[in-house]
Amino acid sequence: MSETTEMLENMEHAAHGGGGGHGGGHAKGPGKAIGITMALLGVMLAFCAAMVGSERTELIKTMVEQSNRWGIYQSETTKLRVIEGDLEVLKALTPSKEEAAKFDEILRSKRAPSGKADSEDTAELKDLIATSLDDMTDVLAPDPEDITHFRNLQHVYKKDVAEAKENAEAYEGAIKAHEAAAEWYERAQLAAEIGIVVASVALLLGSRVAWVLAMCCGGLGATIIGWTAYNTHGALAAAQAKIEYALKHEAEIEAGDEETVEEAPAVKKPEPAPAPTPKIRK
Repeated sequence: MSETTEMLENMEHAAHGGGGGHGGGHAKGPGKAIGITMALLGVMLAFCAAMVGSERTELIKTMVEQSNRWGIYQSETTKLRVIEGDLEVLKALTPSKEEAAKFDEILRSKRAPSGKADSEDTAELKDLIATSLDDMTDVLAPDPEDITHFRNLQHVYKKDVAEAKENAEAYEGAIKAHEAAAEWYERAQLAAEIGIVVASVALLLGSRVAWVLAMCCGGLGATIIGWTAYNTHGALAAAQAKIEYALKHEAEIEAGDEETVEEAPAVKKPEPAPAPTPKIRK
């Protein structure tokens, strides 16, 4: 803004000097019109500078908001990975019924090194060990309601991750709109600056051709300003609608999460069968 003010002051001095040099009415008419043109170009230049600063401020603000949303997405992704890992560990560390049945079969197929059949006491001990293994499997196996709870959490976190990503990506339209607006307002500012320089030359030389060229620069700048304002307004309206839809969708998902994460109905585990008492011969 200081450069613009200095430029206008220099042009004002030039206008006074130019009017005195030529004298008469011939220089007075064009000089006055060129001065008005320069004033309008100066106003356009100041407006464009203000709009560039405003769009860049909004750009930074929008990028910060999107960064916060991406942070939420990362936290939701971490929660999903943790719950998936817990579920896999729960399945891996607990012996399944198939594994217990296989171990039972191997135990019962064992024979003495001599190859003799098991005695009554040995057979009863094998039955006791096999039955104890089955009971231990039932005790260590996770409760069905626990598995259901973990799977519900996994389903909820997957929806939260998708929703957080949708919210973060909703800001892309607003970011692109502010970036484009700042660039085009800078182009209009450049056109106004060129117009002021050409108008100052027209004032010094009394050239109508240069004056017309300066007005063309002003018209170009005004066209860019109008086109940019129209396109930016439409793009920001569409982006804001997308952001509001994402926030509304987020509220719906959170309301659904409260209904999804419920305690599974208690499932009564069967009581383990009493282990047979081994008979030891005297």
